[in-house]
Amino acid sequence: MAIAKKPSVAKSNVESAMDEKKIEALINKGGSSTKVKPEVIDQPDEDAIKTVLLRLYQSQLTEIEEVLAKIPKRQRPSRHAYIIQALEEKIQRDSKKK
Repeated sequence: MAIAKKPSVAKSNVESAMDEKKIEALINKGGSSTKVKPEVIDQPDEDAIKTVLLRLYQSQLTEIEEVLAKIPKRQRPSRHAYIIQALEEKIQRDSKKK
């Protein structure tokens, strides 16, 4: 199979002249300088999301998956949401004991 050169497209002088006029108009138009943004002092959120590494035994993970499999698919929360819900319930139970 022979490899051929791309056919060259001849640009007309009229098109390039129009482009040059548009470019010159844009340059002459100028613009405003960028505005300096005021410094934003980062205040830590009281309830910011933090990433936590959670280590589980495979058997615990399998139990969670089995429980989730019994929930109807439309109502089934994600594994993450299920674990968060379990943590919240545990916190509520422990706070009532005190």
